[in-house]
Amino acid sequence: MKLKEIENKLNTLLAGTERKIVFWYDDDASYEEEIDQLHLASGNKLWKLTEGNWFQTKLLLEINDAQSNYVVYAPFPRPDDRENLLADTFYYSEHFYSDKIMQLCGELGIPAKCQDVVKKYQKFWNANQTLKFQNLQMGEYTSENIELGVMCVLAGLKVCNFEELIRKILLAGIEENAVLKKFRTYQILDSFWRKCEWQYGYKDSVPSLKKFLVTMLLTYTDMFADSQIPKEWKSFLSKKQNDAIIFVKNMMNHDDTRAFYDAIAEDIGRELNLDQRIIEIPLENVVNCDSFRQFDENLIQWMLAKIEDGMLDEKIAGMTIPEICENRMKSCYHYAKVFEDHYRMIFNGYKVIREVSMQTFQPTIQEAVRDYTEYTFQIDTWYRKFYYYLDRIGIQEETGKLRNLVENVYTNRYLADFSYKWNQSLSAEQYRTYSGSRQEDFFHDFVSPMMKEGGRDGRVIVIISDAFRYECAKELQRKLDLDEKCEVRMSHMLSVLPSETTLGMASLLPHQEIMVRDGLDVYVDDMKCGNNMSDRRRILQKRFPKGECLDFDGVKHASPQELREMTQDKNVIYIYQNQIDNRGESLKSENEVFNACQEAIEEIQSLIRRLTERISATRFLVTADHGFIYKRDKLEESEKISTDRSKVFYLNKRFMLSYNEISNDALVSRMMIYLGKMNEFYVTTPRGTDIIKAPGGGQNYVHGGSSPQEMILPVIKVLTSRGKADTSKVNVELSYGSNRITNIVVYLEFIQMEAVTDTLKPRKLIAFFVDETGEKISYDVPIIADHMEQDPRIRMMKEKFILKSGNYSRGQDYYLVLADMEKPTEEHRRYKFEIDIAGII
Repeated sequence: MKLKEIENKLNTLLAGTERKIVFWYDDDASYEEEIDQLHLASGNKLWKLTEGNWFQTKLLLEINDAQSNYVVYAPFPRPDDRENLLADTFYYSEHFYSDKIMQLCGELGIPAKCQDVVKKYQKFWNANQTLKFQNLQMGEYTSENIELGVMCVLAGLKVCNFEELIRKILLAGIEENAVLKKFRTYQILDSFWRKCEWQYGYKDSVPSLKKFLVTMLLTYTDMFADSQIPKEWKSFLSKKQNDAIIFVKNMMNHDDTRAFYDAIAEDIGRELNLDQRIIEIPLENVVNCDSFRQFDENLIQWMLAKIEDGMLDEKIAGMTIPEICENRMKSCYHYAKVFEDHYRMIFNGYKVIREVSMQTFQPTIQEAVRDYTEYTFQIDTWYRKFYYYLDRIGIQEETGKLRNLVENVYTNRYLADFSYKWNQSLSAEQYRTYSGSRQEDFFHDFVSPMMKEGGRDGRVIVIISDAFRYECAKELQRKLDLDEKCEVRMSHMLSVLPSETTLGMASLLPHQEIMVRDGLDVYVDDMKCGNNMSDRRRILQKRFPKGECLDFDGVKHASPQELREMTQDKNVIYIYQNQIDNRGESLKSENEVFNACQEAIEEIQSLIRRLTERISATRFLVTADHGFIYKRDKLEESEKISTDRSKVFYLNKRFMLSYNEISNDALVSRMMIYLGKMNEFYVTTPRGTDIIKAPGGGQNYVHGGSSPQEMILPVIKVLTSRGKADTSKVNVELSYGSNRITNIVVYLEFIQMEAVTDTLKPRKLIAFFVDETGEKISYDVPIIADHMEQDPRIRMMKEKFILKSGNYSRGQDYYLVLADMEKPTEEHRRYKFEIDIAGII
């Protein structure tokens, strides 16, 4: 730098009415020979500092001449403050640098007041790192921002943000951290830890990332556990509680740090001996905390114990067991996905036990069918879901007792009781004269009218899922109801007896008469109807030459061109799915039958959507040939009925065919004449859920007998549209109270304005507070508006927000933002708030 330029800068620093002192440490004495040629403005004086005139200089500046402006020139580096008699004078004075640091500050526009911090890290300022620093595009240069910028560049960040910096550092490793090694090399590590203290309240004589995280997690835990953590942990807590909470929440929710959080929380939990110490935290304080997985494990163990002890009405913090399960599955809880299967298993197991005790069998068959189709079917769904989720978890010691309890209640107090009473009500006369829809009338009652509704283009696609029992169909109906392109109506019909595949499939075809001969040979209008596609196609095409029978998997995997060829010019198409029965009939896979149910539901929904889009199909019927009974426990010998096989011409585990009535207190015989006058023989079924001793196959999955689960069959009518449907998402509004915030912890209520329907879809939002500049001052709170209930009280959602530390001005506007979860830049709503919190820094 030329001497004239130095003169100008020094005179600028000394300008003004107040007295000024400027210290110039010339580290390499570059200007020692030229300093006497320096021309300062009138009234400004030059003083040369030497190794021996420190006291004289201090006496001059502070006593002998305390009015004049001075440039104090030192041809050597500034000493350490502990060895510098002029350190106090230096700090209240101006500072000038004539080397490359001065030039750098000029190029970057860094003000003179920040030259010291630039000088402090002079090793950092090579060309590459200076360019990266410049690209951070800081809005304002302060000493704190410059230090943060240096750290961000060393960490490899392209933004100047302390939260991003912490995230980057943590992901570099807890023990051997490459970023902190760089900080130590560039002598900025102490500044990093001071920043941690200022931002998050973490202070330690020997700081480390591990201890920092312990402080953050325990501070978070203490907040959500209402300060009920063990006393020994209190020493770790940060005074900046709200900032620590926001830090932890962001670490939980951020894609880059979620797995890291899980690992470090497990490690810290182990060091804290949390498995043992958790019992010291009251359950009502555990139920809303999610910092460690042990909290979920503790709640799960408590719920299992209460259910096993029959204490179904027990509550925690006013919540019942099902409510705790539903609450802990919310996305705002970090381990919700980890333990979702556990909570769903407990929820469904609880519902089986609770609801079975509250249900009674209706006195007549008509009332029993109505009761089952309107409500009682859910017990079978809860049982199915219980095992579906239990199988995903795996049976463990703590879940084994619940499994035994659910199994006992379902099989002995529900299945056995209801099946026995069903057969008491379903006399031969009651069955013959049943006035509701019957399976043998399916084509006449459902397919034919639907074809006529469509006029010339009235093509109907009938999807028959083998063993797709009524409760599975109800789940499919609920899914289709949410599809804006589907109009859905569901009804039911009573199956033929025996409720088995060959006869059930034949009954669903158009016919005048069905005849059953020896060996369960079934004939439809004198045409043999075996359990194969060719026989069914021949029977269908006799009545409808443009009819077709297709295999479900073949249709599912067909290309668009193949689909068009399969269905071209067809007016009625039967598609046969064999997901459930195929899995259940095999001894090796019968325990997978509930998985098969779930797959069947999803596959049917997918096929309806595909056929609508690919071949413009718009009319569908979904039904089944029969239902089934499934019990997980192996049958005892007492549950197997022995009979004289010489009296029957066909034997199955759930039914027998004979020419004469079978006399046995455990069995009931009914004539099959209802199918046609030529069927003058008997079908005999167990009165309860027992099986008949017969060779082959499994024993847990059975059908063919007389029970609501086997005989009450679904009929789902689906009308679809191919075009783009007019849909929208439900609205979410803040339930207004005061818009004035007086505490860093804020509870707000939101309401989902409408129930979710086929045309009103769920909405997923994140809610957070911002200041006038748009900077977030709270962590993101997920709001999932997916309630289908009409009662608005059920659609209320109470959420907790925690604000960052800061100086909040009553005259400044703050906003609660509701933004789209997938696209956070798209705002759904924005509400203005006033924040009036005293003493928050």
